[in-house]
Amino acid sequence: MAHKIRVIMVLTVVFSFWAIGISAQDLNEGIVGYWPLDGNGKDESGNGNSAKLEKGAVWSDNGWVNGAVEVDGGGGHVVVDSGFELKTDTITVIARINGWKTIDWSGIVVGRGPTPFWMGVSAGNTLTYVWNNNSAQTWGWQGASDIPKDKWALAAIAIDPDKATSYIYHKDSDKLDAKINDIGHIEQTVINLKFGWDECCGARYFKGLIDEVMIYDRALNDDDIKRLATIGLPVESAGKLAITWASLKRN
Repeated sequence: MAHKIRVIMVLTVVFSFWAIGISAQDLNEGIVGYWPLDGNGKDESGNGNSAKLEKGAVWSDNGWVNGAVEVDGGGGHVVVDSGFELKTDTITVIARINGWKTIDWSGIVVGRGPTPFWMGVSAGNTLTYVWNNNSAQTWGWQGASDIPKDKWALAAIAIDPDKATSYIYHKDSDKLDAKINDIGHIEQTVINLKFGWDECCGARYFKGLIDEVMIYDRALNDDDIKRLATIGLPVESAGKLAITWASLKRN
């Protein structure tokens, strides 16, 4: 009987890891930009829109997953190649962060084109966004999730035609906060990407570490975000760099 129990337990564990692996492969679907920021600005999505550091931004070994970019809050930021362009009404933008705003509305991931996209720290210290041609229904939304100050968190905004969800995964507590802005969203174009700065209004710089920026052309759900935060991208596909469970555990 003991032998049978051990066999069942082993099979259960094997099946669980197999099931996680199968579902986690879906995290590669729809990824249009992926910057691990591990000592270089290469776009590992396969689309070739690499990034470069500007002014007070430096490479750091102290990332959540391997390395990261450290921005100084006084001019440091990351610029993505001008070839990146995404016309959509459905998008998810993700970054692992450990830092804080220098002033209200400091940008984390920003695309200041004719129809601006912005993900960053609001005046209320929440993670919010800009869409709908800079509508106050987006940046003025008061129901978003709080950002932890100077602690590792995965921050994400998932937009679809019917709603937007602000996600904060807290690394220390393994807690995922999800808040919904229940409004419609139009199609617009995301271009002119920068990490760590909202160029529209002077000194809206983020200060601290930015790691693992990802952009999808689909709206990820709660389970997707939790798996990205805790497991990452565990399988390789064409043109993409695998993030393994082991590399997450090292940090």
